Amino acid sequence: MKKNYRWGILGAGRIADKFCEALSFTEGSEVYAVASRDMDNAKAYATKYTATKWYNNYTDLMKDENVDIIYIATPHPFHYEQTLLCLQHNKAVLCEKPMSLSPQQTAEMIAMATKNNLFFMEGMWTACMPFIDKILSLIAEDVIGTPQFVSADFGFSAPVDPASRLFDKTLGGGSVMDIGIYPIFLATLILGEPTAIKTVSKLTITGVDEYANVVLQYANGQTAHILSTININTAIEAEIIGTKGRIKINNPWFKATDFTVHLNDGTTQKFSMPHASNGFEHEVKEVMDCLDKGLLQSNKVPHKLTLSISKIMDEILQQAGVAY
Repeated sequence: MKKNYRWGILGAGRIADKFCEALSFTEGSEVYAVASRDMDNAKAYATKYTATKWYNNYTDLMKDENVDIIYIATPHPFHYEQTLLCLQHNKAVLCEKPMSLSPQQTAEMIAMATKNNLFFMEGMWTACMPFIDKILSLIAEDVIGTPQFVSADFGFSAPVDPASRLFDKTLGGGSVMDIGIYPIFLATLILGEPTAIKTVSKLTITGVDEYANVVLQYANGQTAHILSTININTAIEAEIIGTKGRIKINNPWFKATDFTVHLNDGTTQKFSMPHASNGFEHEVKEVMDCLDKGLLQSNKVPHKLTLSISKIMDEILQQAGVAY
């Protein structure tokens, strides 16, 4: 392994704070530079995580020759342009989910990374967690048989504020973009791309989706039910049902440490895999492992999966009547 990966952090908000916490925890990585449009904010982040550099514009971060990889942690509408600029400056990129506002933008981002021979990955931290690896291995070993049904929800009650990121259409607001991507990820990981999607939804006063209640159907007859909402608190649990049994993933399933296998013969088995830090360390390690191996994409979050999720999200939003 390379002795140390120097990360550049583009955007100094709440999600970047959690990511930097995991970076500081993970051996072989460092928060080298932070960029924010607010110099005081950038300096505060740099001080907190003992970064060497801080910038008040993103281009200076991209031009820094000592930065090995850039983590983009800005709101979704800015991912497309900022990713393309990073790639043009020959920087590997980890872009926070969702990758962009459309499958067309996502495809263009992937194409440029491939053309420039640069590593590029969507920051789907759930995909890098040990519980996902274990579930995939159990399915591959035919423990629960062939998966037939996936259900997953993610919802919380947020105060209605037209100016907040969750409700502002110009910032990519709404439940699907913010948290619906998690259930979509799980269904797509297990069952692939659906052949049919049916969405029941409600819009907020700002024109973004308040909730999306979605049924997906697949070529071999499997189905999935996913729910995202920013107006009620949901169980935040997930279940994968196969021909021989089912896997129940405990709350909060998107960053789970515990799940249970229930077989049709009545036997159960519990699994527990605590995070060493806050959960982002698994994503950090996956990126560094890919860079060590000279890979252009992650096997855990391959470009094909990212593009599939983007297509599904786009169809759900179209059915909901949301256009960014």
